[in-house]
Amino acid sequence: MIAQAKAFLGSDWKEFEELFEKKLSCEIPILNKVNQYLIARSGKQLRPVLAMLAAHLCAGHCSKASVACAVASEMIHTATLLHDDVADESDTRRGSPTVSALISPRASVLVGDYWLARGVTTLIDMSNGETFRYFSVCLDELSQGEMFQIEKAASLDTTYDDYIRIISCKTASLFRAAMKSGARNSGCSDAQLEAVDAFALHLGIAFQMRDDILDYSPSLSIGKPTVVDIRERKITLPLICAFDNAGAAARDAVIKDIDEGRTDGVLPFVVEHGGIEGAQAILERETAQATGLLDAFPASAAKDLLCSLAGSLCLREA
Repeated sequence: MIAQAKAFLGSDWKEFEELFEKKLSCEIPILNKVNQYLIARSGKQLRPVLAMLAAHLCAGHCSKASVACAVASEMIHTATLLHDDVADESDTRRGSPTVSALISPRASVLVGDYWLARGVTTLIDMSNGETFRYFSVCLDELSQGEMFQIEKAASLDTTYDDYIRIISCKTASLFRAAMKSGARNSGCSDAQLEAVDAFALHLGIAFQMRDDILDYSPSLSIGKPTVVDIRERKITLPLICAFDNAGAAARDAVIKDIDEGRTDGVLPFVVEHGGIEGAQAILERETAQATGLLDAFPASAAKDLLCSLAGSLCLREA
């Protein structure tokens, strides 16, 4: 679906790729080499795709400022990953060695700082103050979300509301900044901006919910290790749903095991108490809420692609 969206964006996507590389270029050979390494191993680049689709959804075109916002969104996202690799002591990402493993954790932090700075500079150079505020709020929420998750991992008392707060900050905030900036810089109305913002919020929440469900779904072959979050004491949606079904005594026993480092029984507990099914039902409600918000827009290829992207998050096991 991402490939279809990029094909639809056509010359706009080509402009994104060119500006992305141009804005990262510098006079330090080792930094350029690391940048090219990261560009060659980019992921799906979902956030810039969403930014540019939002522009087409609202205005039928993508302005140069919207492209710049798409570039900034990918730079900021990559910066967070470079920092996460250090915090999580990750040796690989997407099947390739991390910068932290290849060079050093210090280098990964510094390269992350560079990508963040280049993203901010791109916004200053090519967009406007309103757009900059979207991303300022996003960076604020990213930091708060990370710290709140650390607090909850220590106390092991994450509620559903806590979980929604965490993923709204850590994941949905950048979806919102990307899509709002793409839409606004191509000339959307206030009403359109409100609908885009709400869609991005629910899409970002659904995106993280799906990722958290996959963490408890080893039968789905997606090339990622599973049951990683609970080893980091992160209580996510499938376990929260299992707790609701199992009751307080069972919950307390599992929490005690997690607190003492015994996590092997968590996946069987989630499966036994319907945690995955419960999480899947919530995910489907979230994606339905997202796609319903697109009813405010007339029919278009961009709208169809956004609906399909949201729908693809609800894939079930065969």
